[in-house]
Amino acid sequence: MTSPRGLAVLAAAVAALALPAAAAAKPKVTITGDSINNYAFSPSKVKVSKGAKVRWTWDSNAPHNVTFAKLGEHSPTGASGSYSLKFKDRGTFKYHCTIHGFRGKVVVG
Repeated sequence: MTSPRGLAVLAAAVAALALPAAAAAKPKVTITGDSINNYAFSPSKVKVSKGAKVRWTWDSNAPHNVTFAKLGEHSPTGASGSYSLKFKDRGTFKYHCTIHGFRGKVVVG
């Protein structure tokens, strides 16, 4: 028979194991930098599972966007904003900012 203390320890262990999986399920990419010389997606490469949603956010001194040319998907262009995209298929999906040219990719496994 398991004691109440043993059940509490087991519940805490299960919850701790679930946290990294939950965090990995909601990846976030930000646009960093303050001039054309150092704008970037951070991180520039994101690995996710099939069905995951990735969210991009930015608050900048210049307009930016997130554009997946081959998918025909893109965010609005603006100095601040956010954009989310759910990845239903496996593969490597490259994207860029059409204003400044910096690039990133999402790898879906």
